[in-house]
Amino acid sequence: MKGICVISRRKFIELGALAAALPFLGQGGLVAPASAAVGKVPVNDPAAAALKYVEVASDASRADKMGVAGSEQICGNCRFYKDSETPEWGGCALFQNRLVAKQGWCMGWVPTA
Repeated sequence: MKGICVISRRKFIELGALAAALPFLGQGGLVAPASAAVGKVPVNDPAAAALKYVEVASDASRADKMGVAGSEQICGNCRFYKDSETPEWGGCALFQNRLVAKQGWCMGWVPTA
């Protein structure tokens, strides 16, 4: 069987588990906590622009979403927001755990459970 790479089933499962875990691994083993966020998300960042991120939620036109009035949607009550050491800023999973304004908003807003 020339040209065919054969690996054991055990090795295949090990490699699959490692590949599945890669997005969740970081320098410390897991994704860094919000307090370890690198820096603020610039509003001109391509990801921020795509999600229409603003640092002041009232600057965005927000529609009612998932039973929550648009006027009540802020980063601080979003599922992806994590408090940090700075009360006005927190980490956001949508922006690779970089800091977003607690009173900000983006199209990815989802209410906390």
